[in-house]
Amino acid sequence: MLTARTLAEAQIYVSLTTAADLEVPANEPAPLQPGENLLEGPDGWTLRSSAGDLLIPYASEEASRTVGARFGLGVSQLVDAAQWAVVGATFARRALEADMAYTAAPDQDRYLVEINWEFAADAVREALKFVPEGANEAPDAAVWSEFGRQARAENRHLVTRAKLEDDLEYYRGTLEDFRALYDGSS
Repeated sequence: MLTARTLAEAQIYVSLTTAADLEVPANEPAPLQPGENLLEGPDGWTLRSSAGDLLIPYASEEASRTVGARFGLGVSQLVDAAQWAVVGATFARRALEADMAYTAAPDQDRYLVEINWEFAADAVREALKFVPEGANEAPDAAVWSEFGRQARAENRHLVTRAKLEDDLEYYRGTLEDFRALYDGSS
């Protein structure tokens, strides 16, 4: 059985395994339903999904939450560097769409804008974990999925340090700008 570092990583993995193409890089995974598709075991949860069963150790989830690592500590063994970069861009597109539609009307919720920018930045941080210290890009071995290889072939700069750092700066900066603009209006 495959092991995910966190429930969030497990859901990203499931979402990516259903991807049809790079234009639709992820489908919404089924919601977590304790007792149905999320089963408690002695050492962790088992997520039953269309991608197969995934184990999420309680200790890994707790440690990740403690330090604020949404997708987990260490380097992913499920999602490769290129997949993380594409996931980041997908969340950024969602954030930008929500941001452009946001007018601070009383019936609007800023949460969709903020959470998507946060997820975009976190996904890019995951991709950066694959770039070795002093290297300019993730090595070929860090892109093992067919989806990731195709994405990298279509964009050779996808997992370069420069692009990932630029993306991270843009995502974080845009979130900070959004919060500064609407601070106190939620």
